Amino acid sequence: MDLIFSSDSVIVVAGVPGAGKTTLLRRAVDRTVARVVDTDDRAHRGPLLYPGHYARIAAAILGRKPVVIHSRGTLPFTRRTIALLARLRGRPAHLVLLHADRDSAVAGQKRRGRTVSSEEMDRQVARWHALMEAGGPAGEGWASVRVLDRSAAARVEAFCFVPAAFEAPALQAA
Repeated sequence: MDLIFSSDSVIVVAGVPGAGKTTLLRRAVDRTVARVVDTDDRAHRGPLLYPGHYARIAAAILGRKPVVIHSRGTLPFTRRTIALLARLRGRPAHLVLLHADRDSAVAGQKRRGRTVSSEEMDRQVARWHALMEAGGPAGEGWASVRVLDRSAAARVEAFCFVPAAFEAPALQAA
């Protein structure tokens, strides 16, 4: 299965830690075509990891390439901010939610060799369940929201980008 988006898209791939976000991005996104913003691409994982991640997200949205963002997606503020930045730039924002039960997600963390604390996982899973029980995000400005379980995500062969009807304009110097 291919996921098809316009070439001006901003796509957020979200899920709890271990859901398979990085695996999907590495397997299905051609980084010569799209800008990928993934915390796993950072060698240094210190206290500035997330501020740097958000700065890279903003810079990518300002660019012209399609953008695919790795995010836990459990915080409404983060989702809304990304959707707003995309909208301000005239780009459609799409949300791909990777749903994994806690045991599968913990096993995914162990396979990649990096785990979060059980307290952090509790918080992420609780927020994720609240999001799913609400039927997904509402009123956040997403052009589309798609939920994939682990087996559906495993069938995604590629993120494909087709020409946009209206490409995002180039930034002009003030």
